[in-house]
Amino acid sequence: MNETNIQKLLQEANDCVPRLSFEEANNIISTTNTLIIDVRETSEVEATGLIKNAVSIPKSIIDVNFDHSLIKDHTNNNEDITILVYCAVGIRSALVGHKLIKNGYKKVLNLGGFSEWASYNGPTEPINE
Repeated sequence: MNETNIQKLLQEANDCVPRLSFEEANNIISTTNTLIIDVRETSEVEATGLIKNAVSIPKSIIDVNFDHSLIKDHTNNNEDITILVYCAVGIRSALVGHKLIKNGYKKVLNLGGFSEWASYNGPTEPINE
């Protein structure tokens, strides 16, 4: 895939999956039933931890073997849940969010990057071993 195609794909993902500010994300988390998904690779999550109450589903797993059970195992079959996706800086999360929308999920938002969340002192926790 050449650079132009990658940029086009990323632009399409960014257009499709709204990116939230820290304040918007906090408001949604505190007022809405949410599933927060960290799509960074396991080594990244182990080094920094997760946003509080997030689940780790690496983008590499979603890309290679997407199955609705990856998401539904964490939603208690709640179709009205809002899915918030994040990565390190917001690029992979936009791409995963776009894939989730294309697979039928309606309420998908890009939380952006863990680094931004941490810079605002957003709550985090270590990964569960």
